[in-house]
Order: sequence, then C-alpha cells, then structure tokens
Amino acid sequence: MTKSAVNKTLWLSGLVTGALVGAYLYKNKDDFGPQKEKLNSLLGDFQGILGDIKTKFLEAKSEGLEATKSALQSAKDKVEKVK
Repeated sequence: MTKSAVNKTLWLSGLVTGALVGAYLYKNKDDFGPQKEKLNSLLGDFQGILGDIKTKFLEAKSEGLEATKSALQSAKDKVEKVK
C-alpha cells in the first residue's frame, strides 16, 4: 500500500471508531452519571490548581523583573562611579 492509501485507511478507521464509540456512549449515557460527576469534580480541582500555578508564575515573573531592574540599576550606578 502507498503512504497515501495507509493515511486514508487510518483516517477512515479513526472516523468509524469515533462514531461507534460516540454511539455507544450516547446509548449508555445514563450509566455514566456518577462518573460524570466525578469527572466534573476533578476538572474543577484541576482548574483551581491551574489558577494557583498561574498566580505563582505571575508572582515569580514580577519578582524576576524587579530583580533584573535592581541589578541593572546597580550596574549602572557602578559604571557612573567609575567615570
């Protein structure tokens, strides 16, 4: 088989598999209620963790920026003293 034929076959098989899995999940959606609640809870926790990481990252960025400014000002002052 050529590379093009393999790619088309893989794409088509993925599409069919996705359709079958979707139909199965839709047919049995009532059986997945408790798991859906657990998943929603885990997603909420994950979003909270991401929010905390974002906040800490922004704080670290600000601290790094201030440290860089301070170091540059210190270097500038030392250069001016040498002149």
